Amino acid sequence: MKKRTVTAMFFSLMLLSVLIIALLARAEKKRNIQQAEYVMLSEISKIQYAIDSRLLSAEIFEMIIVNNHGTITEFEMTAERLYENDPAIRCLQLAPDGIVTYVYPLEGNENAFGSLFDHPERRAEAEYARDTGKMTLSGPYELSQGGLGLVARKPIYLDNERREPTFWGFSIAVLNVPEIFHRAELKNLSNRGYAYQIYKITPEDEIQIISANTENDMSGAIEGSISVPNGTWFFKMMPKTGWVSCKNIMLESIAAVLIDVLLILLVYGGWTILRQKRKMTELANTDPLTGLYNVRRFMSIMKQLHENKQPFGVLYLDLNKFKEVNDQYGHDAGDKLLVEVSSRIRECLRNEDFLFRIGGDEFSIVIPEQKSCEFYNALTEQITADIARPCLVSGITLYPGVSCGFSRYPDEQSEIEHLLREADRKMYEMKYRQS
Repeated sequence: MKKRTVTAMFFSLMLLSVLIIALLARAEKKRNIQQAEYVMLSEISKIQYAIDSRLLSAEIFEMIIVNNHGTITEFEMTAERLYENDPAIRCLQLAPDGIVTYVYPLEGNENAFGSLFDHPERRAEAEYARDTGKMTLSGPYELSQGGLGLVARKPIYLDNERREPTFWGFSIAVLNVPEIFHRAELKNLSNRGYAYQIYKITPEDEIQIISANTENDMSGAIEGSISVPNGTWFFKMMPKTGWVSCKNIMLESIAAVLIDVLLILLVYGGWTILRQKRKMTELANTDPLTGLYNVRRFMSIMKQLHENKQPFGVLYLDLNKFKEVNDQYGHDAGDKLLVEVSSRIRECLRNEDFLFRIGGDEFSIVIPEQKSCEFYNALTEQITADIARPCLVSGITLYPGVSCGFSRYPDEQSEIEHLLREADRKMYEMKYRQS
């Protein structure tokens, strides 16, 4: 073989290797982005819940004021309960006519008293909240007591004699940062190798960082939004080492010199992507506790059967007094009971039937063929009897019970929404009869 031919083959192999490595890097980046987007959506949901749940404290006082027709009663007792149950709450206030008059706790918040409309830094947002009737969330600010804080102001309106809404004042909650994010468990992102930033755009078009675990440049990061009163926060996230690992590229470059290694890498890369997609699909459609299909898969199967005009039936099942088990014996016992109940239900079904966990203590069944009411009544009786058997959980003997209801397509209902409503109604009729 001529030297020129060898050289041409070598450079051809190198070019092919570079192309394959580039494709593998692109696949790795795409895979990592898909996985990160799934993680990001989960984190945004947690953050949204963490914020919304803390804003309820201001809405609770609004409800009390409205119910009492503007009279302030038991402020200190109510504020104390809200304050002690949540370390993210720094201070709770009431401001009749925009004048902060009630403050809890008083210690460390002595400067909070006074008119919001006379305060140069508070006036604009106070007027906006009063005039629009919308809650505002401002900050974070450097608090005089130390640390960062967010201020939520909820305008309160009462009906006057002509039943016209009249401004009463504000319910105010001062929230600690970063404690407000503790429920979102952002530290888990660092443990999983992700860098993140939560920020907002100020009226001066400047970026204000609210929470972050890095000061590095976040170019190339994926981004989502978090809805807050009178504004939007933004959430950026990316792996600390980048979307593509340099170490992997180096190893793949060395291995790519040999054709067989290149083929192995191609097969491995395709298999990894396929496995990741299957895993994500399985996670998206499976209940992690019981291993049953979840509500997403439930709706998908029903939609498919409905589109194919294939007769089927739906059963709704709801455990009776499950909350009492959780409250009395703990969530671990409740989880074990759910696993045992799901196993008992499965034993009553055929291989072609589908079983789902669609809520905390709620299950559903899809029978993918046309069956009579007698069949469903018999199945309901069998499931009820099997579940009612004593269940030993963590050394405790429990006596579970279940309420069931069914509906058939197209014999009883022709639309999925009506089908589910009918099954749900029958289930609650049974629950009412058992109570």
